[in-house]
Amino acid sequence: MNTIIAVGYICISVMGLLGNTLTIMMFALEKQLLKKSYNMLILVLAITDVLITVNVTLNPSYGFVLDATSYPKSPTLQDVFCRFIYSRVIVFHLVFFSIYITLVLTTERWWAVVRPHTYKSIFSRKRVLAYIALSWIWVLLLMVKSVIDNSRDPSAKKVCQVKTSLRAEVNFAVYVLHSSFKVSIPCITMICMYAHMTLKTMKSPAATAESKAKLKGKMTRMVATTTIILIVLFFPNQIIFTAIKLGKGRFNSLLHQFTNFLTYVTTCINPLIYGLSNETYRRRYRNLLTFICSKTRIKLRRDRRVTGRNGGDTNPIGLQGSNSVSLETSQSNM
Repeated sequence: MNTIIAVGYICISVMGLLGNTLTIMMFALEKQLLKKSYNMLILVLAITDVLITVNVTLNPSYGFVLDATSYPKSPTLQDVFCRFIYSRVIVFHLVFFSIYITLVLTTERWWAVVRPHTYKSIFSRKRVLAYIALSWIWVLLLMVKSVIDNSRDPSAKKVCQVKTSLRAEVNFAVYVLHSSFKVSIPCITMICMYAHMTLKTMKSPAATAESKAKLKGKMTRMVATTTIILIVLFFPNQIIFTAIKLGKGRFNSLLHQFTNFLTYVTTCINPLIYGLSNETYRRRYRNLLTFICSKTRIKLRRDRRVTGRNGGDTNPIGLQGSNSVSLETSQSNM
């Protein structure tokens, strides 16, 4: 892997882990936020991004922490390793799952704007959990071919190999179909939903004031920004990978590595979007960071005080200020 791109991966991993962990902590401390369906989906998206970051960092095929030749000794474990880990099937499953969660989030916004009268019944807590589970299962089914094609081959130079029993034309057709369901169809659907809700709400005289307010609301703007950036960062990789499948490009070339990196950027950018585009999230991030810094500062002062007593320090640093900063618990109407 190119050195600059490798450094970029490490930076994105750190930013993604910190930003999404902060988002998860926010929801963990303020569980009342999860009464809103969009917050449930944003929490799932944050957890998914953390899992992607951890998997990319530890996956031997990337070579950041574990070496690319780190294979299990058991033939059975080697086969499992090749099919699920070295093949990056787990990473890709999480990536495509995040696309479908963004699709559900877009649908939630579309329903809130276009069909507000049925919104609460369609996006009840139980139904949102069902949408999340169905998205996970659907993406898992889309990854079955990758699991089958990747296997252990001890006779080859590399233990993990990609082989398919399908003819080249059939294999390419299957790839196009799978790629469409993984990326193209969800992304095009999201674009159509935002275009439809905008045209219907802004140009229709029958549109209610509530629908217009929700279209212009901070939550809809935040989700729309997340969706647009996801599409912009994902599509270059799909184009390049399709060109490689057609024999018009080289696998793992500098351009292919760069578009893979752009896809990975999505794992760290969502918390930035939440904070920059939504005042409610920004206030909660700020309060949470203040809370963490305050606790850390108090702990350091206590440690210095103990150290001063043990070391004979006659002027220990005393505790000042409050022991914590309360988190905001109110949430404005989104």
